[in-house]
Amino acid sequence: MAESKELALEIRGLSTGYQDRVVLRGVNWQVPRGTLAAIIGPNGGGKSTLLKTAVGLLKPFSYETLKLLGQSPQAARRRVAYLPQREEVDWGFPISVLEVVLQGRLVRKGWRGRPRREDYAASREALAFFGLEDLAQVQIGALSGGQRQRVFLARALVQEAELILLDEPAAGLDAKAQHELADLLVSLRDADKTIIAATHDLDCLTGCFDQVLALKGEVLAVGTPAEVLTEETLVELFARHFPKVGAGGEVTVHES
Repeated sequence: MAESKELALEIRGLSTGYQDRVVLRGVNWQVPRGTLAAIIGPNGGGKSTLLKTAVGLLKPFSYETLKLLGQSPQAARRRVAYLPQREEVDWGFPISVLEVVLQGRLVRKGWRGRPRREDYAASREALAFFGLEDLAQVQIGALSGGQRQRVFLARALVQEAELILLDEPAAGLDAKAQHELADLLVSLRDADKTIIAATHDLDCLTGCFDQVLALKGEVLAVGTPAEVLTEETLVELFARHFPKVGAGGEVTVHES
């Protein structure tokens, strides 16, 4: 078992949910630092619930250990970035791409007031890293789905977040944008970030993720994509209809 200082996420004995409804029971999971990890499972299986509990948005019913980067979710807040599902963001809010990214600097420094010259410089550098420098003054809601995801990743970058959690980041993206997103996540992992993503995109799992957690009210399997994306586990997760990963990485819909 890895030591806590080597882990980006450490969970033991976690049960959580909403009000009096238990969604997850007895979750145990460890994610080493520098890992690109995925959470898969059916709708209602607890993927979003696990992420929200990990970052402190939901109070767990019970747990033995719940740590991010060796700290409590509250203590680690400035070192962690969380990107919610698209429908949880107000895309009509009158804020520019650059202003969204600047928010990452405020989270990291924990101060209020006007951003400084170095904050603008760091934010523009992050936009350039993700190929968004020409969109700095565009309202966030005017962007495509893929561009929006890159903006939030740029915000995490200027925040200097060590751990980035994403809830369905590929939802609504076309195949090209999904593969571009996967490449960006790999580049962030190669820059010593830890990425945890709840996703339905099994295609990208075979190519870039180091670890997969299969979740359906409890942990059904955890390991490498090859170890978890088996026919037995996918049938248990998705019942009769599920995506099946072939030897060459191709995904087809299987009907048992």
